[in-house]
Amino acid sequence: MEGGVMRVRPFLLSLVLGLVMASGPADAGMDEVPPESLGPGAVERTWERAHFYVPANANPLGTGVLGGPRDLVSVARALDGLAKGLPRPVVVYLHGCGGFGNSGSTNAGMLAEAGFVVVAPDSFARPSRVRTCDSKTHSRAGPKGIYKNVIAWRLEELDRALIGLKDFSWVDWNNIFLFGHSQGSNAVASYPGRAFKGRIMSGTRCSTGYRGPAEEPALAVYSENDPWRKGRPIKCLDYVGTTGMQVLGLTGNLHVVAKDPAAKARMLEFLERLITR
Repeated sequence: MEGGVMRVRPFLLSLVLGLVMASGPADAGMDEVPPESLGPGAVERTWERAHFYVPANANPLGTGVLGGPRDLVSVARALDGLAKGLPRPVVVYLHGCGGFGNSGSTNAGMLAEAGFVVVAPDSFARPSRVRTCDSKTHSRAGPKGIYKNVIAWRLEELDRALIGLKDFSWVDWNNIFLFGHSQGSNAVASYPGRAFKGRIMSGTRCSTGYRGPAEEPALAVYSENDPWRKGRPIKCLDYVGTTGMQVLGLTGNLHVVAKDPAAKARMLEFLERLITR
């Protein structure tokens, strides 16, 4: 931290990272990706169509937690209202391979209920964005060998969200966190920057490794019989003791682990302990 403000990794650095990750064997399948889904214009759309969730006490309608696309009239009004109050803790949320959907509503709703403003860039706002998973078979889909490229795209979207947050006076930069679910958890695990006070990965096994700063607190939560896991090893465990990684394993088969009361409590406790009042 410099001058009490968390450092934000420049957007261009993420673009470079994307190019590096996309080199060599990772280029496999890229010829099947529509060109309009790539580049700065496509990334910009993920921010323009981001979902925002605000706590009940920031909802001008008085109807509890409010969430939806940022251009929704009620959401835009709530965001304008936030500027009149004190800085708010923020969670940047990266959705799973199928989009924001029900899992995003569950996770973002949980965080907003706990007092966080949640900002979720929409990866599927990219024009002609390829789908990379099959929810019926709980397996990868789309162009073969493209996964590392997809993670690079998600990191571009994360960087754009961080830049976009600078436009909001209500962001408490001393209390900004990162949360990723499923595919989004691998992007969270791959982010090497120091913009966040802590990060959570849900429905994860850290399949692409972990590159977070060694000193940054991190929490990974998985279910033993998650159908997406298919018995494969939980690589997150490899980073316990050498980084700030903590791992919570659940019995059962939940992929959206926030639906488990113990997991929900643990994730919120993790964040609460890190907040600077």
